[in-house]
Amino acid sequence: MDQFKLGMHVGEIKAWCEAAKNEAKEMSLSAPFNPKDYDIILPYMKEYAERNGIGFYHEKELIITDLFGDMDLSGVWVFIIYKNPETLEKYLKLKENKAKLQESRKYEGKAKREIAVGFGRLLGYSDQMIHMRWS
Repeated sequence: MDQFKLGMHVGEIKAWCEAAKNEAKEMSLSAPFNPKDYDIILPYMKEYAERNGIGFYHEKELIITDLFGDMDLSGVWVFIIYKNPETLEKYLKLKENKAKLQESRKYEGKAKREIAVGFGRLLGYSDQMIHMRWS
């Protein structure tokens, strides 16, 4: 990873950690990064999380929903950044519910939309913004 790209990642991590600390959003995502860059980025993530008293989670397979269905995140990782541990629990439960729905072949219609809306709300999107994605 070149210095410019690293600087962008670190700056974004710093900003999202401060946003989590100040509860501007329930949950944020770092910029997606290549798994080979994990060891380079991790020390910065740890430093800014500690400095701001917030938590983070290393996510190797971010939930994909219709809300952001146009994004291809295959093969990239992110950090989930949050203040309250309950937020991470909500995210992991949402991801688990999606997997169960897919296994039972019920991930469609209303159930599929509820997963997308739940993810959007965790990311701090207003209902208006969430529903605009389907208009």
